[in-house]
Amino acid sequence: MKSSLTKISLLAMPALLLAISFPLSAQETPAGAWAGTWKFNLEKSKFPGKAPLEDQVTIDPDGTITVQEKSPEGKESSWSYKPEQGKAVPVQGRGENVTVIATKVNPYKTTQVWSFNGKPAKSFAILSKDGKTQTFHMSGTDKEGKPFTELVVFEKQ
Repeated sequence: MKSSLTKISLLAMPALLLAISFPLSAQETPAGAWAGTWKFNLEKSKFPGKAPLEDQVTIDPDGTITVQEKSPEGKESSWSYKPEQGKAVPVQGRGENVTVIATKVNPYKTTQVWSFNGKPAKSFAILSKDGKTQTFHMSGTDKEGKPFTELVVFEKQ
């Protein structure tokens, strides 16, 4: 049970990560084409455990990312963070000692390095050229030390 809950907690992180977009200069709009509301497509996504019932990411124009989700058991949660290029920032609502370092590779790709109480995970997100789909890929180890991977496909609403 703990393993499933850990995996689900980590699964939600991708939603946040996908949406990450950062300013490269003061003149750029932080979120750009990533801004908006995104809902996951269950049929196209692959989770290491039970999939969440709901997973929605909202990316504000300033780059702030808010994730609202419902676990397989029906528990609702919300968490957020505001990425800063190359700097570890706290993830609010995910517990203590959860941080992410996000890097904008180009307008269509971001990478993230997560720390869940010292346990690392890596992810990257790809925005489709038409701006309608983002694909989030994450890998790491769960609380039991077992490797996991996940793929979450989000569609712009």
